[in-house]
Amino acid sequence: MASRQMEEIQKKLSILSYHRANAPSQSLLYAGVERYALLEWLFFRLLGDRSPFTQQNWQGDNMDRDDETARIQYLAEIANFLGITPMIDTDVIQGRGSYEERAELLHLVVDLVEASCYADNPEWSVDEQLSKDVQLLDSIAEKQAQIFSEEFKLFPADVQIQSVYPL
Repeated sequence: MASRQMEEIQKKLSILSYHRANAPSQSLLYAGVERYALLEWLFFRLLGDRSPFTQQNWQGDNMDRDDETARIQYLAEIANFLGITPMIDTDVIQGRGSYEERAELLHLVVDLVEASCYADNPEWSVDEQLSKDVQLLDSIAEKQAQIFSEEFKLFPADVQIQSVYPL
């Protein structure tokens, strides 16, 4: 299952024009420069121009232990900021956990990037898309209020009586 998922991830990465999309899947799943570079590329594709983070210039394979730790921490902070992790979790960035969990994280982030790149209507700006989404949620909330209003009798009579006169 996870190997099929990794094939799908790599196919999407090539569609998204990631320059190392054909890197061995193991290097994308386990701690190392390849994984960190991929996560950083994906995160900055999600953050866009309005990013509160600045893209760092890490020196590839020449990183010492302190540089690697700083990079992991930095990526964990970005993942938390984006809501991908509930807290700053360096273990997730390093790829600790089961094979399925690692593949699932990459799948989630790649799907988010893909969705942000290929919006429903590419002519709309992010602000216009947000406006349309808010309108949709408002209309759903309005319909929900109508459906669950007291005018409609959704429950049997004995339940309605209990809701009006709680025991």
